[in-house]
Amino acid sequence: MDLFEFVLTGLTLLLALVTTRLLGGLRWVLRPDRADWVHALMVLDVLALTSLLWWGLWYLHDVEWSYGAFFYNLLVGPGVLYFLATLLVPDYPRRVRDWREYNAGISGQFWGAFALLIVVIFIGSIAIDNTPLWHFTRAIEAVGLVAGLIGAFSRRRGVHAALTIVLTLLVIAASVISGMRTPPQ
Repeated sequence: MDLFEFVLTGLTLLLALVTTRLLGGLRWVLRPDRADWVHALMVLDVLALTSLLWWGLWYLHDVEWSYGAFFYNLLVGPGVLYFLATLLVPDYPRRVRDWREYNAGISGQFWGAFALLIVVIFIGSIAIDNTPLWHFTRAIEAVGLVAGLIGAFSRRRGVHAALTIVLTLLVIAASVISGMRTPPQ
């Protein structure tokens, strides 16, 4: 096992916990008598974002790993992602009677944590994998950061609904970009 495989194991375990949390809650989030399309779309967006981050780990194959880079990539980025997952799907999702009401209670935290995730991705891409400051993915990050900050300070459902659609479009754009790139061998 080389160092990248060792690092990848830790990152994979944490991203698997995020995926498990979100998939485990889908049964309750999508239940027709309680469902809220905004909340359900947020869950699906974070699930897709998790798969994108997992896919993107391969691009860190040639990074010079240090404990600091490992700590940052293991705990900070995926840690924020796990926090988002626990916000979206609480410990006992079957106890949530109205996802629209639940979403209203967590939206500010969700969007604030999402903005933090974008900052973490930006810093990590510069400090760890040396992505240029003016890389084309910065446009997606910029829109995501603005959306996160607006959502963190807004209490209006219409704003959160619109931002969730923006988030979905960002995830789709990032998926298309990732799909066009084949990981190096």
